[in-house]
Amino acid sequence: LMRHSQEPLGAQSLLFCLLISPDVKMRQLQLQQLSESGVNGLAELVNTLYPAVHELGAPSRLPLLEMCLPALKSMSAKQYRKFKDQLLALIRADRRTELHEWCLFQLARHYLDPEYVRVRSSRPRYRKLQKVALHVRVVLTILAREGSGDTDTVFRQAADELGFPNMAIMPAEQASVAAFSRAVHELADCYPLLKPRLLKAMTLAAAADGQLSPSEREIIASMAAVMDCPVPGDLDVGNIWR
Repeated sequence: LMRHSQEPLGAQSLLFCLLISPDVKMRQLQLQQLSESGVNGLAELVNTLYPAVHELGAPSRLPLLEMCLPALKSMSAKQYRKFKDQLLALIRADRRTELHEWCLFQLARHYLDPEYVRVRSSRPRYRKLQKVALHVRVVLTILAREGSGDTDTVFRQAADELGFPNMAIMPAEQASVAAFSRAVHELADCYPLLKPRLLKAMTLAAAADGQLSPSEREIIASMAAVMDCPVPGDLDVGNIWR
């Protein structure tokens, strides 16, 4: 896997493997999509690498993405456009978007777009978190429900830290991936000093049980990417990528 990560086709294939479904019929559909992409050998390489990538499991998703970035940055602009199109096609193949798929796409876009396209920065609009209370509630609900810690404890600790003592966790059916995506993009328009505060509260609450789960890492890292804000480096929770 390390050898394949060092050249563009292999790096693309490894990221595609992270989006390939374990369901046989869906996997066949996704591989067919890749075979129709016009990239010689792509579908075959993904099919070959998939078992090893799948065996690595969720804890390796972020490190694998990080490992592939240098090779992905050596693609041509045309190759990158096709790569992004294929990422979206694989995600949409089953007509629903899982949270880890959204996180992967946002992280890839954040780190690769500046190499190929003009990136428009977010514009500061919100000076106080109270102005985006609904969006804060959405992201804290997702973090609490998707993480490994106690759901109510994680939510309550983060909400209290951010100055929302009366905020209540949302029903699961209201905390969709689409709602999460909208919320994170709205929070990206907060003034710069608010963003580290939000991420720090989330990270400390998620790590209250002594560790960050793969899902918690992905949520916080993808939020930081969309919000164009580094994860606070003074947190006693280890490197966000590992």
